[in-house]
Amino acid sequence: MSLDCVSCGACCAYSESWPVFIGDGDGEGIPDELIDLEHERMQSHGNRCTALVGQIGIRAYCCVYACRPLVCREFQAGSDDCIMVRRFFDLPAA
Repeated sequence: MSLDCVSCGACCAYSESWPVFIGDGDGEGIPDELIDLEHERMQSHGNRCTALVGQIGIRAYCCVYACRPLVCREFQAGSDDCIMVRRFFDLPAA
């Protein structure tokens, strides 16, 4: 089974603190209203990143994909973290 990120989005709705800025230039090109400047991370509504558009497990995408933070760029489909968040949302994980 291939894990398709566009039909998932779980990683972007799992933790309020996950989309933290860890790389040089993180936040550049991202509209200010999507950034939590106080905590140097993406703004979230609960655990869901404000850049996530769509419905988890159906069709989801990042509206700032080209400018997404390093932590998001490094997240890999099929990784242990991916499987963990998929299971949290009762999505196929293997």
